[in-house]
Amino acid sequence: MKIKSIMPRIATLALITATIAFAHDPNGKVDAMNASLAPLKGAEFEQSFLEQMIQHHRSGIEMAKMVNDHTKRPELRQFADKMIAAQQAEIDKMTGWLKDWSKASPKPVANEAADKEMKMHMPMLSDKHDADFDKAFLQMMPQHHHMAVEMAEQVEKKGTRSELKELAAKIAKDQQEEIKQMKSWAQAWFGPA
Repeated sequence: MKIKSIMPRIATLALITATIAFAHDPNGKVDAMNASLAPLKGAEFEQSFLEQMIQHHRSGIEMAKMVNDHTKRPELRQFADKMIAAQQAEIDKMTGWLKDWSKASPKPVANEAADKEMKMHMPMLSDKHDADFDKAFLQMMPQHHHMAVEMAEQVEKKGTRSELKELAAKIAKDQQEEIKQMKSWAQAWFGPA
């Protein structure tokens, strides 16, 4: 009798846990960057986080740089310009820390699987213009930001340096606000998803 009443609770808990763990990917697959950071700790985690977040920001900047040539919406252009400036400043800061803390320079590609996936998705933006581009950008960039938020959240649990924790918290906060803004525009311009 007890087993019958416990089983639905266990199933519900398993479902909730799986939903939280895989919320960002409808296929139930953790993105390559978060997956590679998961087993790491301490200095190894911090170096890998810096290298991969630099790569992640570079790809976000690459996407944002398309905005001026692909849309007529001034709000998206301003958004992209602000995002590029903020993420480049964060790259500069993280590059300095990587040199100071690990005596390392950013790798051209810190995570091959993430780089390959990004290269597959870029034509989905570069081939589009105007409303088609806006819609694609407002779908892809929030997903991209969500991965960065999840990476940044790992720093709170695993990071040891207060300045890195501060930056990660700022990245998470800023990108969550940008996700809200993009979802709001998507809703206003294109209706419910």
